Amino acid sequence: MLVKIGNHPRDYDWGSKTLFADVLNIEATGREMAELWFGTHPISEAFEIESNSPLSTLIGKRLDFMAKFLAAEHPLSIQLHPNAAQAEAGFATENAAGLDLADASRIFRDDKAKREAIVAITEFEMLAGLRPADQVADVLDELAERVSEGSAALLASYGASLLGAEGHRGLFGAILDGDQPSAVQAVLLGELVALAQAPQEFRYVDAALLHLLTKRFGADRGLLLALAMQRFTLEPGEAMFVETGVPHCYLSGLGAEVMTSSDNVLRGGLTQKQVSTTEFVAMLDVAEALETSITVPRQLGGGLWRYDFATEDFVVHRISVSGSNMLIDFGLPGASILMCLSGELAVSNSLEERLVLRKGEAAYLSDDARYYSITGSGDGLLASATA
Repeated sequence: MLVKIGNHPRDYDWGSKTLFADVLNIEATGREMAELWFGTHPISEAFEIESNSPLSTLIGKRLDFMAKFLAAEHPLSIQLHPNAAQAEAGFATENAAGLDLADASRIFRDDKAKREAIVAITEFEMLAGLRPADQVADVLDELAERVSEGSAALLASYGASLLGAEGHRGLFGAILDGDQPSAVQAVLLGELVALAQAPQEFRYVDAALLHLLTKRFGADRGLLLALAMQRFTLEPGEAMFVETGVPHCYLSGLGAEVMTSSDNVLRGGLTQKQVSTTEFVAMLDVAEALETSITVPRQLGGGLWRYDFATEDFVVHRISVSGSNMLIDFGLPGASILMCLSGELAVSNSLEERLVLRKGEAAYLSDDARYYSITGSGDGLLASATA
């Protein structure tokens, strides 16, 4: 089965009114277009363009992975995702409590782990993982020199938590202690906002990040979390894999995201939505977060690259074809979603099915056909299930 699929853009206030249209030729709606999902997750299921049939109806099952276009004009919340055991337990607990799936207080909307990877289409700015403890301690010490005595004492206590037995988890737990900031913490956050508004030269504090986040979110506890996280700039084609338990925050840019088919999100700050303070700290995976790094695809042959992500949940390939470079008769790892990032991709298979994708379009490719070929002139991203 080879079919062109589509969906309706999802509007979030951090989305962009222009990136989808300008880069992917997806018709603008006049609203903040943030995500366009290609998969079978019931919250926003893709459909066949020709028949308008839901993808799961067409293929007779739900996929374990999904792909999407994501456009960020403004920073998202700081968040992390649960592993399989955490998701199963959390989903069962909230079901037993009688919480509706649409209830805003829910944390777990399904029982699946959520691992994800973002591949940059334009330059893509993000926070992901954690900075080493000595670097975070330098940031806290430098801030302590610029704030009031009471705020400096609080920062010193954060430093003690960081250098204690629980390390980064102790730091995050101290910052997120309680449902709301304490009076002392509120003063510190207000002083960070003031620091960000005045020209400052720092050795260790990311002044540009502090300015960006305070302008958007004001005196939010997420500011302190963000300054303990790594900041990355992905160039087009580069990627970041985000393991469960790893805090991350997309800042700006257009990317293609591939993930397990889950919508479980725990937020730690920089949001008006529910912040899951206790659960966020408990599910933080410090070891994985400290190892976070950019992934560059490995070339397998002319016009074909593979991203070697540390997961068996999905496989991602980058494709580039032209008149002198075609991909002929290659096998899929499993059922796949192909997204066209530029130009045109002509896709055919051994069952004599054929379609043409233009930039911003996507197709479902079943693994019933033994071989696929892609010709034309363009670039694409192929997200696949694993056998």
